[in-house]
Amino acid sequence: MTETTTPTVMYTKTPLLDVTCQLTFPQNLKIASAPPVGFQEHVKNVFPMFSLTQDKTAYNFMSTDQHWQLVLGKGALTLVARQYDGWQNFSHHLQVAITALEQEYPPQFLLRVGLRFRNIIRKSALGVTNTEWHQLLQNKWTGDLVWAGIAGEMKATHSEVLMNLNGGNDLVCVRHGLVPIAQPIQEMGYLIDHDFFIDGQFSMSEVSQTLKGYHQSAQRFFKLWITETLHQAMEPKI
Repeated sequence: MTETTTPTVMYTKTPLLDVTCQLTFPQNLKIASAPPVGFQEHVKNVFPMFSLTQDKTAYNFMSTDQHWQLVLGKGALTLVARQYDGWQNFSHHLQVAITALEQEYPPQFLLRVGLRFRNIIRKSALGVTNTEWHQLLQNKWTGDLVWAGIAGEMKATHSEVLMNLNGGNDLVCVRHGLVPIAQPIQEMGYLIDHDFFIDGQFSMSEVSQTLKGYHQSAQRFFKLWITETLHQAMEPKI
């Protein structure tokens, strides 16, 4: 994938729900056969809380504030940030996890490298309750919303597009649409979900550059969605 550098913009009122990185590899039965004692030793300073996942098929490691989650399964390593504070810190947490995996269960190769950014635009959180969606989001992406006020109040929309990145083997699945939100108040929000990934056979040494490229693409993609009104409402940090 060809990388294009885009200035990183962080927002005081960020709409970002979570950022997820997943690396999949050929199933390693050693992971499922015994508790990951050695793996825990490598990650416990960053992810000290331990439990089995709800379906009891993988191991769950959490930070004390529960903003960071690491899941080790027999065929996947997943990192989730629920309060994303920048790529540098995310990369640090991921490197801790990758080092532990390589030390305890070194995969022969990876089958998939993925990075996902989920955003939900909530008008109440941004103080723009009386602003129309077409003033916040670029119309070229949200054509369905033109029906609002004509055919009645819009209850939900959903669109999904799968496309190549820069003509290469990297893909992005874009999911977006109106979704109901119950808390802290009942309202409609707009989901913007960018899921970047590549399938094949890859070495661990390729992960860092691939994910860095996806991060840059995510910055570009999100910028294409928003109007200047929404940009200012989210309060960009200088």
